[in-house]
Parts: sequence; C-alpha cells; structure tokens
Amino acid sequence: MPNSKKIVGLIVAAGYSSRMGAFKPLLPFGDKTIIETAVTSLRQGGIQDIRVVTGYQAEKLNTLLGRPDVKVINNPNYATGMFSSVFAGLESMEPDIEGFLMLPGDNPLIRRRSIKDVLQMYRKTSAAVVYPAFCGMRGHPPLISAKCFSAIRHNNGNGGLKVILDKFDDDAVDVVVADQGSLIDIDTIDDYNKLIKYYDHYSVPMCDECRAILNKCQAGESVSRHGQAVAAMGYSLAVLLKRAGLKLDPNVVAAAGFLHDVAKGKPHHARRGSRLVKAMGFSAIAEVIATHMDLDFQEDCAIDEAAIVFLVDKLIRGEQRVTFLERFEPSLERFSDQPEILVSIRRRLRTATAIQNKVFQILGICSFNELS
Repeated sequence: MPNSKKIVGLIVAAGYSSRMGAFKPLLPFGDKTIIETAVTSLRQGGIQDIRVVTGYQAEKLNTLLGRPDVKVINNPNYATGMFSSVFAGLESMEPDIEGFLMLPGDNPLIRRRSIKDVLQMYRKTSAAVVYPAFCGMRGHPPLISAKCFSAIRHNNGNGGLKVILDKFDDDAVDVVVADQGSLIDIDTIDDYNKLIKYYDHYSVPMCDECRAILNKCQAGESVSRHGQAVAAMGYSLAVLLKRAGLKLDPNVVAAAGFLHDVAKGKPHHARRGSRLVKAMGFSAIAEVIATHMDLDFQEDCAIDEAAIVFLVDKLIRGEQRVTFLERFEPSLERFSDQPEILVSIRRRLRTATAIQNKVFQILGICSFNELS
C-alpha cells in the first residue's frame, strides 16, 4: 500500500500574477495570505512533505515561508510558464517519492476531506493520476503518480502539464468531492472577492456542494427531492423571521434542510448524518441535522435554525406541504399497539406544534397559507 509520507504536496507560486494586477500569493486571506492558506490546506489534509516553487518575488515568499516544515524551491525559469515550476518541483524529489499533489498557488482553499479522499483513492487504485471532481469537473489538486514522472521530465512543456496528463487518461480516476473550492482559482480581483465571499460561509455548504454530498453518500433521488423542498420552505421562513428581528442564518437553514436526511435508512440517521457533514468540514449545519428528529424545545426557547428545520421537516411529506394531522396520523395509527414508539411520535408532534405556535406569534399569522 502506498505510504502517504511518500506523497509530496507541490505548490507552484512562481508566476507574475499579471492578470490580477497584484502578486496573488501574498494577498491577504483571513488571518493568513493566499500562499499560507494553500500550505495549510495540504497540511490539514495529512500531507507532511510540502514544497513551494517560487520565482517572481521569491525573496518575499522565502521570508514568509522560511520554516522547517516547508521546503522552498527556486525556479530560475519561471518566466517560461507554470510547466517549468512543475519541472523544478519534480527535480527536487527523491527517487522514492511515489507521487505529488499539484496545487497552483492561486487555488488555495481545498478541504481536508477532499485531499484525504484523493489519497484514499490512490491507495485503492494506484492510478497514474487521481483527480478530485466537483459537479462533473476535474479540479485541484490532482495526485500525479510516479508513472508520469518520466513523461514530465522528457517533455519540452508545449501545451503545459495537461497535455502530458491527458496521455495517462486510461489510467486516471476521478473521486467525487463536495468541495467547490477545488475549482476556484483567482485570476482577477473579481475572482479574489468571490473567493473571500465563499470563505465567509466556508462551514456552510453551497447548493452544489449539498448535491455533491448526497451524490457521494448515495442518498437517493427521493431524499434529494424531499431535502430540496425542506430547504426551500425553510429558507423562506428563515428570511421572514430574520426580517422580524430574529438572529438567523437562512443559508444554514437551507443547507441543513437539504441534507437533513443524508444518512436516511441508516441506524440513528440524524446523528450519523451530523457526523458525516462535520467530517466533510461543514460544522455549521451539523447540530441542526443532529436534532431534526428530536429537539428539546420549550415555550420559552428561542426560534433558531434547528427549530425551523425540525418544524419544516414535519410540514413536508415527500415534496408536498401537509398538515400535522396528515403527517402524524398515519404513524399514530400504524404504531397504536406500540406504546414506546407512540411516546416518541407524540413528543415530536408537541414539539412541532410549540415551534409553529411561536412562529405564528412572531409573524402575526394564524396559518402558513397566509404567507403563500
């Protein structure tokens, strides 16, 4: 089995950043810079051997990255293009290196789960190249195995790295990731601003990331359709309640609503789904998913994202809006001779009713039909 210690994380950050109008690796990003974020992404994904290829403004990068756990490689030929940086990075590698994850310095925000999934797929298949794939598109960082090294070393760079890797496509595999960041690079100021906006909600999955998670977990079409219906109603309700003065994040409601049944069919699916999305890096919705089946809500409790998802889930059966009577009566009849299950069903009905009453009070309505 391939040893992850023999996989290098190679970040290429040697170019001019001419389209940006500013040197991309040193742009601020949260409490770090872009280049430091790229290093952190690989490190959190389990990569121990991280190397950064520099060229333009090498001295500034050397000062910033001058630490024992990052090896800086100078590329004197950086003006000829990115391929020369890949070549310089490859030339720094010892004979026993099995492969490298190639990450452009302007593509910094990769989830740890994505890197781990790429590594796991490589261990499973020993493919020449393993690509992370989001929404059907290959992203970064691909894992380029030693099978490709000779072809890279003996190429003049015409057409770039892609032309070489395309020759290995019969021995390449894609691994689905729920990671929009794998496709986000920053060529312009507008790209940079979009990346910052994406980072501001990094612990909440975007709509396409929700779909990727359901696809990755093989949740099924009925789960997806129900989740979308809960997400749509939940988001609308959260927006109204936020306008009424409540501190809510409608995006959290929408994402948790979309994914609340991601582990449907498995034992303790609410808690299981919560752990699953948290492991993928979406901590902001984990507790909301965990409590969508059973929620401790009293009359003096505040309406939060978890309460909205709990309520809306009880108001939608499949994709259709239903009343509490329509939702709960079949279960009450089905389990009429099983007192322990009846206790749980009635508790959920009481909780949903308490939340609904409070929502009606806040919005000054008597029925959700008044919102239609």
